[in-house]
Parts: sequence; C-alpha cells; structure tokens
Amino acid sequence: MSPAVKPDHHETSIVEARRFARVDEEGHVYALTPATDHSKTAAAAPQDGAAAPEDAAAETSTAETSTAETSAAEAPAAEAAPEDGAAAQAAGAAGAQAGETYVGQFSGASADEALHYFTRKFDELYNRALLLRARAAAGADSAKALHESLGHIRKELTDGTWVGDVAALSALLEEISTEIDQRAAVEAQEAEVVLAEHLATREQIVAEVELLAEADPTTQHWKSAQARMNELFEAWKAEQKKPPRLTKSQEDPYWKRFRAARNLFEKNRRAFFASRDKEHGDIKAAKEALIAEAEQLKDSDDFGGTTKAYHRLMDDWKALGRGARKTDDAQWARFRAAQDVFFGARDKANAETDAEYAENLTVKLALLEEFEALMPIENPEAVREKYQAILNRWDAAGRVPRADMKSIENRLKRVQDAFRDAEQSHWRKTDPETIARQNSMLTQLDDAIAELEAALEAAQASGDTKAIEEAKEALDARRSWRDMLK
Repeated sequence: MSPAVKPDHHETSIVEARRFARVDEEGHVYALTPATDHSKTAAAAPQDGAAAPEDAAAETSTAETSTAETSAAEAPAAEAAPEDGAAAQAAGAAGAQAGETYVGQFSGASADEALHYFTRKFDELYNRALLLRARAAAGADSAKALHESLGHIRKELTDGTWVGDVAALSALLEEISTEIDQRAAVEAQEAEVVLAEHLATREQIVAEVELLAEADPTTQHWKSAQARMNELFEAWKAEQKKPPRLTKSQEDPYWKRFRAARNLFEKNRRAFFASRDKEHGDIKAAKEALIAEAEQLKDSDDFGGTTKAYHRLMDDWKALGRGARKTDDAQWARFRAAQDVFFGARDKANAETDAEYAENLTVKLALLEEFEALMPIENPEAVREKYQAILNRWDAAGRVPRADMKSIENRLKRVQDAFRDAEQSHWRKTDPETIARQNSMLTQLDDAIAELEAALEAAQASGDTKAIEEAKEALDARRSWRDMLK
C-alpha cells in the first residue's frame, strides 16, 4: 500500500452489536432487520447481542465449523461446535423469529463473545471499504481497478448475512462509487491527452520513415539511412508497449503507412545496390582493359609517345570513377605498378641524358652572359653580326638537362624579344615612306604654328583675353604634336 494511503478504521462496539443481532442460549446468532423491535427481543433473551454475517455463503452454512477453527485463538474457553453442522444450522434456522435472519452458531461461549466473533467479520469488510476509499482519494490505483474492488465488496455484502451496520456500509459504498466515477472521468480526460501524445509520436515516426523512403536513391547515404530506419522501428515497438494501448482502428492507419514506407525503402535500397553492383562490374571490366594496355606499354622505350599514352590512360581511369572497394584497390595497385615500371625506366634514361648534357649547360650559361651584355639594344645593326654569331654558337652547344631547360630558354627569349623590338623601332625610324609622311605633317604643323603665333600677336595687341587664351591653347597643342614627330 502506498504510504500516502491512510485509511480510517471501523470497529463495531458490543453495544452496537446488540442492536443488530441476538444470541440464544445455545449460541445461535440471529441478525435483526431494521424494522425489528429490539427491546422486545432483548426482553425475551437478555443475553442476546448483535450478530455479524459471514464473508461467504459457505461460511454461513458452516458457522459451527468456522467457529471451532478460530475459537482456540479468539475464545480459548469456548467449547467445540457440534459435529453435525448441518443439523445445528437447521436447528438454529428453525429458531429464527419474525424479522430475523440466521447467521450462525458460536457455542461454548458467552453471547458477547459470539457477537464479537461475527461483528469482527463485518468490521473486516467495512475496513476494506475504508481502505478502498483511501486508495481512491490518494489515486493509488486506476478507476478500473477501484471499480473491480468495489464490486467484490458489494457482492460480499449482498451475498452474506452480517452482524453490523449494513446500511452505513451500503451508504459508504455509494460514496466510494461516486468518488471512483469522478476519478474515472479525470482518467478519461488524461487518457485522451496521453492518447493524443501517442498519436502525435506515431505520426512523427511515420513521417520520418516516409521521408527516408522518398529520398533520391542515388544520393541517399544508405548506411546511415538503414541505421536510422532500424532506430525508428525500435521506437515504434517501444511506443506499442506504452500505456494506454491503441486500439486496432487507431493504430492500423499509422502502421499501414509505416509498413508501406519501409517496404518502399527496402525496395529502393535493393534496387540501388543491384544497380551499383552492375556498375561496379562494368567499371571493373573497363579497368581491366586499361590495366592490360598499361602493362603492354610498361617496357616501351618511346618515352615521349608512351608518356602521352599513360596520361590518356590515367584520364580514362579517373573518368570511370570508383568501383567496389575490394577490387578497385587491387586493380589500382596493378595499374600503378605498370606505370611505375615505365616511368622508372624513363627517369633513369633522363638522368643518364642529363648527365651527358651537363657540359652543354655550362656553355649555354656563358653564352647567355654574352647575350645579356648586348642589352639594352639601341642600334640593332651595330650588334647584329655579334648577336647572330652568339646565336649560332647557342644552337651548336646542344641540349641541356631537362630541369634547367625552362630557365635558360626564358633568359634567351628576353634577349631575342629585346633585339626584335629594337629592329622594329629602327625600321620605323628609317622607313622612307614613314619619313615622308612625317615631313609632310611637320610642314603642315609649322604652317599652323606660324599662323597661330600671328593670331596670338594680334590678340595681344587688341587686348582680347579670350582670343589670347584660345590662341595659346591651340599653339601649345601644335607644338606638342611637332615634338612627337621629330
């Protein structure tokens, strides 16, 4: 019992017991109906007391036997009940007066002891009712469980014959029933809230499952998606175990959506991996062809052409993409091994060649110093012969190591570009047609300048400020053009 449940306690006193029952001289106990005049009955039997009904019909029919079983603990001085229990019951029932109901016999004891025995049974039932009310008030059990307990107590009260205030107990049970009904109404409202939460949780689970199922199979991260799908299925099963359980009609719509989405997810997953397996098979076959070609070229001594071929093979390899991890890594190792053989041989040959060209590099570095001594080139005709002689010696020097080729070629190019620019500039200055055009323009500019000078003098003489400014501006522009043409 919960510590919060603190029931009241009921105990029927011997005075109250005498109001509800009488006891005859042989220990037979008779329960009195409310209409019975107890004063008259008491006058006829001054030793009678109130009697209590037994817990069950079987106990009532065998009151003498029950009394004998418990008398050792509760009434040590009592004598054993008669052996013929049925005969004693029949004799007791025959002695019932109008408005009385036979309860049982407690022989070998006083009337008060007999009443105490039967009222104790009634008190036990009454205290069970008080405990039930305390449980209902504390919310220690559900309304359903409380109603079931109430039903058991009512059935015992109705089926048995009791010595005690049956009317008060009946009224108490009605109060408890009202309290339980109120508790049931609150529970129904709470259950509706909890049910709504359960349905919302199911909707969230189903919605996420549907989202996973509707994702693009080609971009889906299937490993993490499968793990999440398993988590959602476990969440679904956990929700099924939480009270209150959903009815079939409530759960079925969500389960059908969940099952359909999961089936679609599995269908897409199987299709994706089947397609990927086929794609991996095609990639494997294509890479095998590239490996075969790479292995065929690995011993070639045509370093220039074979290098280009290997570059093409590498581009084709990258374009195929990744295959299955297990096979792709092994294929790449074979492909790379064939390349390493070729490029190792090429690098060795280049190293030998570079060693042969080392002296050529020394010669060309000295020639570059001679070239650069000609700069800046202002008169190409004056250095043409020397320039050409150095260039011929450059060509005769031969090749240089590959690592130094780019740097010395760039230095030579700067000298060649400077010589070419000097030639073009010299040609522009010495070309007859260009000179004639320049002379003609100079003559025209001289005439224009003379006219502007005369206009400036006239403006200055007249004091026309605006005319003076315009003449000066025009004169400065013509003189600038003339200087550029010289």
